[in-house]
Amino acid sequence: MSLQNDSRISCNNQGLLFTKNAVYVDTANPNIYNLPANPQVENKSIIQDTLNWVKVAGVFTAQGGEQYLTIGNFRTNATSAFTVFQSVGYGGAAYYVDDVAVYNLDSFCLKADAGRDTTIKVGDSVFIGSYTNGIDSIKWYNANGQVIDSTRPGFWVKPTTTGTSFYVLQQTVNGCYSADTVYINAVLPLNFINYNIISNGVRNLEKSVENIWTTANEINVSHFNIQHSLNAKDFATIGKVKAKNKNYNEYSFTDKLIPNTQYPISLYYRIVGVDNDGKMNYSEVKKLSTINYTPSTINIYPNPTKGLVHILIPSDEKAIWTITVQDVLGKVMLTTQTTALTKSMDMLVSNQRGMYFITLTNNKTGKRIVEKVVVE
Repeated sequence: MSLQNDSRISCNNQGLLFTKNAVYVDTANPNIYNLPANPQVENKSIIQDTLNWVKVAGVFTAQGGEQYLTIGNFRTNATSAFTVFQSVGYGGAAYYVDDVAVYNLDSFCLKADAGRDTTIKVGDSVFIGSYTNGIDSIKWYNANGQVIDSTRPGFWVKPTTTGTSFYVLQQTVNGCYSADTVYINAVLPLNFINYNIISNGVRNLEKSVENIWTTANEINVSHFNIQHSLNAKDFATIGKVKAKNKNYNEYSFTDKLIPNTQYPISLYYRIVGVDNDGKMNYSEVKKLSTINYTPSTINIYPNPTKGLVHILIPSDEKAIWTITVQDVLGKVMLTTQTTALTKSMDMLVSNQRGMYFITLTNNKTGKRIVEKVVVE
């Protein structure tokens, strides 16, 4: 089963009714909300997955002569559990159903299903087990060998600390005993270690704004949305970068602004990490005071470099400049100054491979230029 995307509500009590004769319901009658019957298979858990198919199953003893199968919710609204899934859309719970099959359990042993081994973030929830009801005997054990449940084939767990925990399911169906174990690994949530923005331009003449960020604890992250705002409230996505899902990750994205566009005095940026399940993690909001930036006329090359760069300063830019080199975490690697007559100079950025930022500040006018340099 899968919940329809525009359903406002998700619910339980999806059932399968096996009968000898066909069941007739006047669905055109608005006063008919449930079938007066007890389905042999009925799901008691709320399903609200709109992306994946959720297997719903059950075990029952046939009476003989069953020829018809009716699928639906056989309970009233008052006896059904539901959650409000979203604020807009269809005003009920609509589900897709596919791949319906019936098997004779005398021909095989129904094995215990504790669910898939999963890595999640601390504070998130994960469903273990299955949606198979009607099993003769069920016992769930935790890592300490304690019985934690004997009524449900599956349920939600929510780790509160990091580490790996496991759960053991033992069951008996039609005289067949089986067991299965599921491992849940809980890790720290996505961490934005550092986030910086660098502008190249002046107000109303902006050329670009580069977003640089580093992360740790990337687990099951799908991608990052880069967003900007004119008022720090209404953010719009301007780009997307695929996640690397490593222990330590470096990213960059350049917002190529429209030339001669009337921008406000300040622009705002943020990064949104989007997990595979749709959950979002937000970086801090960065403010860019665009009026304090001017186009770069100083040339730094080569870029990429093996470590050494040449800085060329035009004659009309001659002044005392403070030069600072920082890594992607903002750590200052080097600080030096030029003289008022300096036209060019060589400088060692770093002997270590990586991305660095060279900031030149005019000690007289306060003009600031930032250039990104990659050391190979």
